[in-house]
Amino acid sequence: MTSATPEFLFVRPGDYVAIKNEENCKDTKAKNKNYWVGQVIDCIGGARNPTSWTLFQVANIDNGEITIINADIVEKILKPSKS
Repeated sequence: MTSATPEFLFVRPGDYVAIKNEENCKDTKAKNKNYWVGQVIDCIGGARNPTSWTLFQVANIDNGEITIINADIVEKILKPSKS
């Protein structure tokens, strides 16, 4: 993996990922600290290339909420899945 390749391209179902929370965050200092951790349930590919992820269905590990997020707000894979 090179530094130019976005990490979200390597995400697989079961991975734990750090996600930027960009909602209601206008202050740049708060933006740097506003993250949450989710477990990826499903990876959704794009129309042009189904193997390039554009959306993830994730479960928030703090409150159990399941949501669909854009792939580009995934900052880092914290713990890869065992499969």
